[in-house]
Amino acid sequence: FREVSDLCTSILDGYNVCIFAYGQTGSGKTHTMEGNKNDRGVNYRALEKIFDDISKNTQNGAWEYEISVSLLEIYNEEIRDLLCLDDRKPYQRLINLKLKKGEHGMYVPGLTVLPVTSHEEVTQLMKLGHKNRAVACTDMNEHSSRSHSMLST
Repeated sequence: FREVSDLCTSILDGYNVCIFAYGQTGSGKTHTMEGNKNDRGVNYRALEKIFDDISKNTQNGAWEYEISVSLLEIYNEEIRDLLCLDDRKPYQRLINLKLKKGEHGMYVPGLTVLPVTSHEEVTQLMKLGHKNRAVACTDMNEHSSRSHSMLST
C-alpha cells in the first residue's frame, strides 16, 4: 500500500487516479485489491486513507468534498451494473450499458452512481457489488470470477 498511498492525496487534489491490478489467473490480483478480514487490500486501505484525509481537510471548513461511488463488472464483453438496487428489476444491471467517451473521459450512461459520506458506506456497497458479480470457474482457479470489476470513487 505504501507504493500507492500518495495517489490518495492526488485524488483529493483533483486528479483522476487509477489503481489497476493485472496478471495471470491465480496470481493474486483479487487478494491484492480486496485482501481479507485480517489483511485488507489496496482498495480498502486507499478508501480508508481518502476518508481520513477528507476528515482532516474539512475540520476547519476550508474544504468541502462530494464523494460518489459506482461499481461495474465486465463479464463476457458485457458491462454490468453491480449496484443496481431495485430488486424488482434484477436484470436492470444488464440493459444497454455501453462505454462512451465524454468531455471528461470515459463513462457508462445509466450506471448507478451513489453518494457516500464514509469509508463504511463504500465498504457496504462493495459487499453488495461482490454479491452481484458473476462467477465461473477456470481451469486455473475454481474461484475465479472470469470477470473484471471497476470501483469508481
